[in-house]
Order: sequence, then structure tokens, then C-alpha cells
Amino acid sequence: MASRLRVGEKIGIGFGVVALVFLGVVWHDQLALRALIEDYRYLSGVVGARQTQSFVIESRLAAMREAAERFLVSRDSLLPDRVRAEGAELGAALAELGGIDTVSVRTVDLLSGLTRDFLDRFSRIEAAWRLKGFDENSGLQGAFRDTAHELEQRAVRELPQLQSQVLQLRRREKDYLLRGDDEYVRMVEGIAAALIISIDASPLAPEARARLADLVRDYGRNFAALVEQDRLIAGLTEEMDRAADRIGPLVERNLAEAEAFMDRSSARFDALSAERARLALSVAVGATLFGLVFAVLVTGRIVRPVRRMAELLDRMTHENPAERVQAPADPRDEIMAMAVSLNTLADHKATFHHWWRDSMREAIALRDAHLAGSRIEREEALTELRAALGGKIHTLESLRSVLQRECDRMLEAAERLGRDRPQSSEDVLTLRRAAGTLRELLEVLKSG
Repeated sequence: MASRLRVGEKIGIGFGVVALVFLGVVWHDQLALRALIEDYRYLSGVVGARQTQSFVIESRLAAMREAAERFLVSRDSLLPDRVRAEGAELGAALAELGGIDTVSVRTVDLLSGLTRDFLDRFSRIEAAWRLKGFDENSGLQGAFRDTAHELEQRAVRELPQLQSQVLQLRRREKDYLLRGDDEYVRMVEGIAAALIISIDASPLAPEARARLADLVRDYGRNFAALVEQDRLIAGLTEEMDRAADRIGPLVERNLAEAEAFMDRSSARFDALSAERARLALSVAVGATLFGLVFAVLVTGRIVRPVRRMAELLDRMTHENPAERVQAPADPRDEIMAMAVSLNTLADHKATFHHWWRDSMREAIALRDAHLAGSRIEREEALTELRAALGGKIHTLESLRSVLQRECDRMLEAAERLGRDRPQSSEDVLTLRRAAGTLRELLEVLKSG
């Protein structure tokens, strides 16, 4: 196949193959670069976003819990709205985290449920505090305070001897409000019961005793309601704290998982990038080596016959070599065509040399036969003459073989022309007849 190509075609094919190889290298590099970009896009858009949202969730949770704790301490009426706003922001961050990938969906569902539970309990705590009163002048605290002041004023005014009991009652009441211990509740209840007994035994008029006793009972009912509300708030606060305590570890675990996933993904992408870089370098080196080898092979296909022709020409200047440059009979390659021409030139030189040598032998043999002085010398001259004539016949036979091959080629060319150019049938017929006649003459010479 290579011998059917011209030199320019070989060079063009060589450059084309090398160009295709380097285009393949560029294409491979682009694929590797695109894959690298996609990996880091995933790292930034999914893994990085997941880590960022985990930080946002942790921040929103801390802000929500801080606002709730500040409300429990200060009972600021503006803080519940702040808690709900932070809870809404936390819910939005959780929803955005759930939309990033499917890995965090289960964690997001758990956190969303716990966040709703936390906000529900906080709302109940807020309602309980509103009922109790954000300060001592509102809600149950205001009603209890009014009742306590009225009881203290009337008892001191109507029964001065009960002032110590009333003061002791108020003292235990304040101890409870300050410390929240149930022991003071029982003390208040005991003092209130003793106070009612003292009122019933007092010298006041029955109606006055009844009103004062009812006032003590109202005080007791308001105090009991206040205590019950405190217990309700304490229970709700404990439930809210438990919900918050469940949220915290989940958020911290999610953040830790996001950071660990970020580290693993970064390490994996770094390893993939290094591996792709090594592969790209290997492909580039391999392509370069392939290009060099291919260029050497193509150049060798061109240079090797030229070197052989140069060697043959150099030998032809000093001798008559029998070797020939290997070449096809009908090449398209200019180098191979030159090789065929050189082989023909060498054949012609060899034919001339052989014919000249045999002719000189023939002339010398005729001279020796003519000048022979004895029968033996004449026989030797005739033997040399026969050898010289045999060499000339062999040369003529070689020429006849060459002419026979040329006749065959002429007939093949005539057949091709007859198929390819039917309009030139007369010329083709003339060529075919001439070749056939020449073949017959050569056959006659061979048989003669």
C-alpha cells in the first residue's frame, strides 16, 4: 500500500496522522479539564453549599434558642416574635439544605419536626406567661398582687393582732416567688388556713369576718392558680429544653458530616485531579513518541530506497553489480519509479557489458583460431568461441524475455483501455495487434 503512494502523499499522510494524534491529545485534555470542572462544580455547588447551609442552620438555631432563653429571663413581649422569625429562617435553611442533595433529606426531616415541636412548646410557654402575666401588674400576678395588698390592708386595719400572721404569709409568698420551692407553698397554705381560723375566732362582726375570710380564700385560690401556672410553665420549659437538646446534637452532627464530606470530597477530587494530570502527561508523552516513531517510519520509507539507489549508483561506477533496488513493477511513488528506472539502467549496463565481453571473447577466439599453429590450439580457440557465442545467445534470450514481458504489459494496457475508453477501440485494436504480432515473433525466435 505504501509503495502505491507518491512522496507528497506519504508526507501529507504523515503530517496528517501526527496532527490527528495531537488533536486527540488536545481532545483528551479538554475532556479531562471538563471532568475536573464538573467535579469542582459539584464540590462547590453541592458539598460546599451543604457545609454552608449547615453553618447557617447552626447559627439560626443558636439565635432561636438565645431569643427563647432571653424571653424566659426578661419576659420581653417583643422576643416571641423574634423567636418565631428565627424559627422561620431556620425552617427556610433546612428546606434549602434538603433541596441541595438527597443525602441530607432524612436529617432535614428530623430537624424540621424537632423545630416545629420546639416552636409549638415555646408558643404554649408564651401563652402560659401571658396568662400568668409578663410583670407583677398583669395577668394572674396582677390579680394575686391586688388580692394580697387588699388582704394586708384590711387585716391590719380590722384585726391588728393578725399583722404578724399576714406578714409571715407575705414573707413565705415572696420566698416562693423568689425560690420556687414547693415547701413554701405548703407554708403559705398552712398560714392561710390558720389565718382563717384566727379570723373566725376574732370579735369582728359576722359579716366582717366572712368578708375577711373570703378575701383570704381568694388570696389562696389566686396563689394556687399562680403556683399551678408556674408548674405548667416549668413543665413546658423542660419539654422545650428537651426538644432543643435533641436539635443541637443533630445540627452538630449534620455540620460534622458536612465538614467530613467536604474533606473526603476534596481529597478524592485532588486525587482524581492528580491522576488525570498524570494520565494527560502520559497521553502527551505517548502521542509525542508515537509521532516521532511514525515520522521516522515515514521518513525511512522515503529515505531507505534513496540510500539503496545511491549505493547501487556508486557501485555501478566501479563494477557491474547483480543486485537491484526492490520496487514494484508499476509504482506510483516517485522514488519507486526512480528505482525502476535505475534498475532498468543497471540491466541495460549489464546487458551492454555482457554483450561487449562476449563480443571481445568472440573476436579473440576468431583471432586465435586463425593464428593457431596446431590442432590443439585450434580446438581451444573454437571452444572459447562457442562459449562466447553461448553468452551472446544467453544475453539475447534475456532481452527476448524482457520484450516478452513488455508485450504482456502492452496487452494488459490494451485490455484496460478497451474497458475504460470504448471510444478508442480502433487504437486499442491496433495496439493489441501490434503486441500480439511482436509476441508471435518472439515465440518464433524462442523456438528457432
